[in-house]
Amino acid sequence: MLQAIISPAKQMTVSTDTFLPQSISPFPAKTARLIEELRELELREGPSALKALWRVSDKLLAENVERLHAFVPVADKQELDDPRVARLVSPAIFSYTGIQFRSMAPEVMDCDELEWLQQHLWVLSGLYGCVRPFDAVEPYRLEMGAKLAVDGARDLYAFWGDLLARAICADGPVCVVNLASAEYAKAVLPHLPADSHATTCIFGEELRGGKPVQRATASKIARGSMVRWMAERGVKDACELTRFDVGYAYCPELSHEGRDRAGRSTQTLVFMKHAQA
Repeated sequence: MLQAIISPAKQMTVSTDTFLPQSISPFPAKTARLIEELRELELREGPSALKALWRVSDKLLAENVERLHAFVPVADKQELDDPRVARLVSPAIFSYTGIQFRSMAPEVMDCDELEWLQQHLWVLSGLYGCVRPFDAVEPYRLEMGAKLAVDGARDLYAFWGDLLARAICADGPVCVVNLASAEYAKAVLPHLPADSHATTCIFGEELRGGKPVQRATASKIARGSMVRWMAERGVKDACELTRFDVGYAYCPELSHEGRDRAGRSTQTLVFMKHAQA
């Protein structure tokens, strides 16, 4: 079974002109606990503590404190019918509005493509852990790399532990297509079960010292394009990814297979930017 993982976006909205959420995130109690801890942090140390944690400007601090105060943790799918909750949530795939999601353009996908996303895509999150595209989310600010100590866990990686990998691999052996940034991928890949496989895709702009050079913005665009490409074709096996050709071309001489420190099978597929005409 193929499951793709991607990073979230800092930019979020409540999308009211698209589909309604179909479900809630897998770990509502954990999300509620993090919201509680963020509110307690503000009470103990003031807004400046949140500013440092979130690494934001004064303007973004005010916006995200307001979001934190308005946040309503949803513990049960039935709560989505509550008008007070319904005005705050929308499906994850339409709620994140960063570069990667604009490149993916889910708002113009057809029903089959959206169904592929729902069955094969996970958005990783510091607050929610991981969500399916049609899980309900609210705008928030909490990156996976944030140094937030909760319930004895020194940071969010320790807080989430192996829960994300267990959710992604719940239905049996999985090939995880890693389209997430390093910050988010390390919340999943080290915890995959022994019978799962990870394929990481790298999008290089040029070669330097024989190695591909990645650039953040270009990689986000490419990752979104690859998710869209996969959905359009109903991709079910990672071997199909080598045919991806949207602005990049598969480079077999730079790609490689191996095993990680735990002995799990891994693969790195390198795609290099098409030469400009």
